Amino acid sequence: MAILFARRPPHGDVTQLPTTPRQSAVVVLTFLFPAISLVIFSLRAYGRLKTRQWGIDDYLCGFATLLALVMMGPTYMYIKLSFVGFHNYEVPQPYDAAPGLWWFYVAQMIYNPILAFVKASVLVFLLRLGGQKKAVRWSIHGLNIFNVLHAVSVFFVALLQCLPIEANWDFAVKANAVCVAREFHVIASILTILTDFLVLGIPFWIFLGLKMPMGTKVALIGVFMVGLVVIIVALIRLVEICKIYYASKPTDDFFYSITIVYSTIEVNLAIISASVPALRYLVRNWFPQLFGSSAKGKYDTSGQMYYGQASRTGARTADHIGLKDIRGSRHHTEIRSESPTGSEEEIMTYNGIIRTMDVHQSYSQAGPTTTNSRDSGSFNMKQPVTTQSTSL
Repeated sequence: MAILFARRPPHGDVTQLPTTPRQSAVVVLTFLFPAISLVIFSLRAYGRLKTRQWGIDDYLCGFATLLALVMMGPTYMYIKLSFVGFHNYEVPQPYDAAPGLWWFYVAQMIYNPILAFVKASVLVFLLRLGGQKKAVRWSIHGLNIFNVLHAVSVFFVALLQCLPIEANWDFAVKANAVCVAREFHVIASILTILTDFLVLGIPFWIFLGLKMPMGTKVALIGVFMVGLVVIIVALIRLVEICKIYYASKPTDDFFYSITIVYSTIEVNLAIISASVPALRYLVRNWFPQLFGSSAKGKYDTSGQMYYGQASRTGARTADHIGLKDIRGSRHHTEIRSESPTGSEEEIMTYNGIIRTMDVHQSYSQAGPTTTNSRDSGSFNMKQPVTTQSTSL
């Protein structure tokens, strides 16, 4: 990277360059989407750490978020130096394309790794959900291997797309350089979109085979379908790239195109969609009325939900009469009717599916009660099932 920066073409202060309303809108989007993805990932990280569920998928998504923030700089510099959003007749003369193209080259090096890290994060998370199914497990491993190979190959081909490297931004050098065909960018984008569709299909495979209420099944799939928006943006970006490469005649208003902003929107929407399932714990705690849960309790800082605090009187409570507490026990067992964290792992844990049930026991006593007896208590425990998913 130091060698690359040493070859950067000189340019003036970009803040002193003129702008247009269209370019200003593009600049706002360039900074807005990374800011949103940073907030969403921060909420994801907070929820995962609070419930002690931080995993490899969070590291991968976090690194993608970091790269997305780094990508803002080169993208902004390209937008300003290449006068993106200007009409052709509005571009100040003389115009030197080299500085802007250098920053565009740097942005290219960051774009593909972001998508690869996000996709790996989603696949690792899906492996935790559907890992007990052999077919699902092998499919996810296969997609992960393809994702890694695709990311590495695209990165190095993009890095060396022209030799010498200066030909990527210096037209004088490019005249005698060796460069990959423009079809490379189109094929790489198509492969990315194809794997997006395959990854998006895995949640259907996992959840449609499970025995659960249809409403829950639709809600779970709906959360993962947020990723469909990323594919739509990727398709729009691909169409714009094809327009540039394969237009019957070159456009007279090349600078007016804002194709670069689709890359920013795509990578940050990918981070957001990958983080949405992990936000359920926070949403459930902050807005419990949205879920219509009948559970009477609250979560503690570890994500555990506790019900029905015992009373030392002998009176009947409004809901039930509980059994006497068993003191001195060093083991804690509970039956849960809901996820212990309220997270996206509502029905599954790292090691398999959880079969859940509510148990409420009441006990009435004819004689007088003692001061050490408790009349209110409900308890919950979980039964891990790590065999077949159809056991639910």
